[in-house]
Amino acid sequence: MEVLEGQVADLSHDGRGVVRVDGKVYFVEGALPGERIRFTRQKRWRRHETGRLEEILEASGQRVDPPCEYFGVCGGCAVQHLSIEGQVEYKQSMLLDNLEKIGRVEPESVLAPLLGPARGYRRKARLGIRHVPRKGGVLVGFRERHKSYITSLDRCLALHAEVSVLLPRLHILVSGLSCFDRLPQIEVACGDEHTAMVFRHLEPFVARDLELLEEFARESGVDVHLQGGGVDSVRPLTPESSRRLSYCLPAHGVRIEFEPTDFVQVYGFVNRLMVDLAVELMAPDPTDSILELFCGIGNFSLPLARHAGRLVGVESSAAMVGRAQANARLNDVRGAEFMVADLYSEQVGRLSGLTDCNKLFLDPPRSGAIEVVRDLVPRLLPERIVYVSCNPATLARDSEVLVRREGYRLLAVGVVDMFPHTAHVESIALFQR
Repeated sequence: MEVLEGQVADLSHDGRGVVRVDGKVYFVEGALPGERIRFTRQKRWRRHETGRLEEILEASGQRVDPPCEYFGVCGGCAVQHLSIEGQVEYKQSMLLDNLEKIGRVEPESVLAPLLGPARGYRRKARLGIRHVPRKGGVLVGFRERHKSYITSLDRCLALHAEVSVLLPRLHILVSGLSCFDRLPQIEVACGDEHTAMVFRHLEPFVARDLELLEEFARESGVDVHLQGGGVDSVRPLTPESSRRLSYCLPAHGVRIEFEPTDFVQVYGFVNRLMVDLAVELMAPDPTDSILELFCGIGNFSLPLARHAGRLVGVESSAAMVGRAQANARLNDVRGAEFMVADLYSEQVGRLSGLTDCNKLFLDPPRSGAIEVVRDLVPRLLPERIVYVSCNPATLARDSEVLVRREGYRLLAVGVVDMFPHTAHVESIALFQR
């Protein structure tokens, strides 16, 4: 195979080194900016090629030894070979680069990144299951990087420690079930006080299976749930497994209850920092009426409502709205109300009937909030917008509309390191009319 040599100029959006040789762009797994490397050509695409790292001729000062033995195979982490400082610099560069190139906007200030310990942070995860006889039977773990295979894990430095230690036991448990080859995944959810696991099964469990699952639940202390169909089919294995998961936001006197399959922010410690910063940026006071879109189960809603005169939370999912309403009652937050509405169509403009809302909070999925900024903001004209994003590309796209068309100032933006050791970029931005 042809061996090429080149200088790594940058990292791609998924953490691969970007090398340009003779006018061609190569993405090379495991290479870092500033390094000079030798690599072999792998696969050719229309606009780029991929390469396999063969030798590092000049190493980056940010290169470190990956702490996990599965790194390079497991797809759970992408940049463990880059120092934490380097990872944060990469994510901040990715954020600002997207704002400049896609949105053609520049923030007036860059916020300090929100960070926490880089191990044992994941309180939510989906573990894949695959039966592969030639690899020893049942595999439990994350998907391999850029592949659909499963990396069989006996431990995971990213998972909450109480879950990581159970991985060997999960291999044994699943192998003993009658439908071991019909279990696609286990969804893991950790609250502040206990952990739940949802076993997705494509065939009914027999009596012996239920006995094994109950034994696992009893010995591990995990609440086991079963899912034989869609999300609505999830049910606790036993009455003892029906405990509600919850987490606290102590700075705001709030406890959020959630179901194992609900969306919650993956990193609890960093989520607390992010909520604190969001409240600070929104600067709510009793004269404010806040409209929050994509409110979920109330993670930001309830802390904001503690300080505002009124908060209206809107979510497309009726189940999530019901959970937010329950959390408001649980915390005796009386200034918050919640409603169901389609936030992904031009009909979102109808929410402008809430004309007394003077501030807007956004926490959309990866697809962003283009319908909101295009069809609602011009009608509502909020004086301040706080936008939490999990995709710098869609944040940049939406920022262009807010700044260049609607006349907002992008006062500040910053990285939230919700997923250490990955290329995932979470961020928060403040816009002022």
